[in-house]
Amino acid sequence: MYIFRVLALFVAVSAPLGVARAAQDDRGDKQQVAIRFSLAAGGNPVRCGQDIPGLGTGGRSAQLRDARLYISAAALIDAAGREVPIELDQNDWQYANVALLDFEDKTGKCVGNADIYDTIKGLAPKGRYRGVSFVVGVPSVVRDKEGKDIFLNHSNFATAPAPLDIQAMAWNWQAGRKFIKVEVDPEGGVTRPPITPKLAPGSADGATASAIGAPAMADAAKPAPAKVNADGTVTVSTWMLHLGSTGCRGDAVKGEITSCASANRIPVKFASFDPARQRVVLDLAALFSGIDLGQDKGFSTGCMSGPADPECGPMFENLALRLKETALDANDAGKPSGAVTKIFRVEAAK
Repeated sequence: MYIFRVLALFVAVSAPLGVARAAQDDRGDKQQVAIRFSLAAGGNPVRCGQDIPGLGTGGRSAQLRDARLYISAAALIDAAGREVPIELDQNDWQYANVALLDFEDKTGKCVGNADIYDTIKGLAPKGRYRGVSFVVGVPSVVRDKEGKDIFLNHSNFATAPAPLDIQAMAWNWQAGRKFIKVEVDPEGGVTRPPITPKLAPGSADGATASAIGAPAMADAAKPAPAKVNADGTVTVSTWMLHLGSTGCRGDAVKGEITSCASANRIPVKFASFDPARQRVVLDLAALFSGIDLGQDKGFSTGCMSGPADPECGPMFENLALRLKETALDANDAGKPSGAVTKIFRVEAAK
């Protein structure tokens, strides 16, 4: 069992006296919590502009292009095994107990922005805790203190509060958020099946996917033009994982989303975790285990949560999610498989 560090609580001295006392009272029985995250491939840290050796079945080197994910429902685990919610602070990276972790800094081949965010911060009831849990994903709706519904996953990013206002993390064809977005450029590129007659040589990645039945990727960062090889196959530069809820009904912009066939949210729990000495690691070696980053068998280049996408089979196993229903009308597609996802681990913070 570990004891979380209790930090001093602050009250704005410029606030009126009555307000200051209220804030102090509200926080008097709470402790500040910070959970650190990092990105690695096996035992090696992953940073933009540096080679990542030995990824996937081909053991390819790659460079990071993007690595961002939303997490929600962060909680501490007490001695009785109960999950005690962390009330996340409100800032540009955290809203309504949803946080965006951002490991790319727009250097090297990385896209996005220069800022990174790798630590979630908030308050929890004072106590002795021994573990941590969270969910990779954005909930559809939560309620504020007044009981009013706040729609989070399916909303117009252009009018949404930060960090839900990032176009690169919005899925225009699913009207929701990309829960996790990891993109890498493997050495030698990604070779795909022969181009369809509808496509002209040099078509971009998004056009390739659209022409073979995969969702259009108008929101994808501008990929390099595809290279058409002598045998008709196509080589593109980037392997992409975009995970989010799929099979959703309704128009999110009009507030009409009512349900999604596959939620695709990943629960993560560590029964033993000390935030003062440890951090949570997203391991790209485990994420791409069993996947050949140099060869794509069709649909989207990589896995964009499509049930028919060949690359989504091993990827969903790594994520510990069910890609398809286990039986007719089981309605368990997109739900946890029961296995423990291996893409996260705990290690000593450095």
